This record gives sequence, C-alpha cells and structure tokens, in this order.
Amino acid sequence: GFPSFWNVLVIELFTIGFAESYRTGLIDPIFSELSVGDANPGGRFDPLNLAAASDLEELKVKEIKHCRLAMGAWLGCISQALVTKEGPIANWSAHVADPVHQNLLAPGWCKDFGLYCQAY
Repeated sequence: GFPSFWNVLVIELFTIGFAESYRTGLIDPIFSELSVGDANPGGRFDPLNLAAASDLEELKVKEIKHCRLAMGAWLGCISQALVTKEGPIANWSAHVADPVHQNLLAPGWCKDFGLYCQAY
C-alpha cells in the first residue's frame, strides 16, 4: 500500500542524514546567519524566547521528565493493545460502556494469554 516502506525509508535516511551531517559539521550551513552547533536547545529555534525568560537547565530537566512520561504512556498503549488484541480507543469505549466488567481486575480481561488469566 501507500506509502511504500522503501520510499519512506529512503526519504527518512536522506532527511535525517542531511540533518545529522549539518549538525556535525560535515556540510556547511545553507544560510549564512547559521553556524554549526546552533541546533541545540536554546539555540536558533526559540520562537517564544523561553531560553532567555527562565532557567534553561530547568527547562531541559522538565523536557526530559515529560519525554519519559510520554514514553511510559506509549508503552502502556502498546502493552494494552498486545494483551487485549484491540486498540486503545476500542478498549476505552468498551470500558465506558461497561466499566464493571471491562477493566484490569475483571475475569478474562486478556484474550490470548492463558497463563496470565488462569488465576480467575
């Protein structure tokens, strides 16, 4: 189907390779006002001027904490989809329709993992 895996792979290799070669200094910057190494936090992309308004080190720590939280949430979504064989929206709508029987503690909540469901 579209998009083809190979097309996406080639496009991403080209674009990420170009960005990394610019970042590491293998190629010269396209625009004269930019210099190698500007692509760091607090560098050239700061449209809200957050780096000058507050402590940049505190913002870096907050960014790491939020990224870890987002990765944990994504791991939860993927784990839920693997266990229930349904997506998160289907699980949520089933839980909203019948919260007593569609939750983690309900018997048979996992569909193909008999080892984990034998306790019920």
